[in-house]
Amino acid sequence: MEQQDFWKWAQRRAEKKRGATATGDLDLSELPPDLRLSIPQIQSLHAELGEQLGKVALILTDNRRRMVSVRKKKGRHRLRLHHMFVGCGEDVVCALADLARGGEQLDGARETIKDYISHNRDEISFDVEPEELEARGEVHDLQQILERWRDHLDDESLDEVLITWGRYGRGRRTIRFGSYDFDRKLIRLHPALDQEWVPPFFVEFIVYHELLHALYPPKQASSRRVVHTPEFRQMEKRFPRYEEAIAWERRNLPRFLEG
Repeated sequence: MEQQDFWKWAQRRAEKKRGATATGDLDLSELPPDLRLSIPQIQSLHAELGEQLGKVALILTDNRRRMVSVRKKKGRHRLRLHHMFVGCGEDVVCALADLARGGEQLDGARETIKDYISHNRDEISFDVEPEELEARGEVHDLQQILERWRDHLDDESLDEVLITWGRYGRGRRTIRFGSYDFDRKLIRLHPALDQEWVPPFFVEFIVYHELLHALYPPKQASSRRVVHTPEFRQMEKRFPRYEEAIAWERRNLPRFLEG
């Protein structure tokens, strides 16, 4: 089925199933054709926004630069949202509605949305060509580490996982040592880890942690998305030097942030 035809079908299905509170257009045409989203969750998000805002035009996107955009014209709200918001909790829906309305709740709404995006960045797709991947650093070779732990975990689902060093960001107030892109099956490690004073066991722990994301993907628990499931946490603690890695990170985090 062609992308446009598929999303037209999905939209018609959502329109048939959603309740009376979901009034306004639902546009899914900007989503990639291979993206698997729950139609009931899409319709639920549209309906919940409609309950708070009235007539809502909801456009879901895969835009990697702007996650949220709101406009109001002729009494009708128009929200462009990244698909990561499908399945979000009630607090996030309320924040989106407050953002659309403006007013006294605006600052709190922005903080809630910012926090949600920060914790769901793995949903953002980044196109990476194989030739752009850089696994061999000046100190640590990520490919060797990946292959070692992939063999140790011995799961076929990890065979297609790729790994690369990421890029330095613009700020150092916070640092994220690793991330896993579920769409691309790609692990990225922060380049700050590629230094002589960073012990190999800690780099291995970060790679191991990201591999577990591939084995134990996020689950939807009632109104919230659980990234680190109980199974994930249990397996994470099986890393041979888990306690040592956690303690080393705690001691040395200020050094990373000082740059």
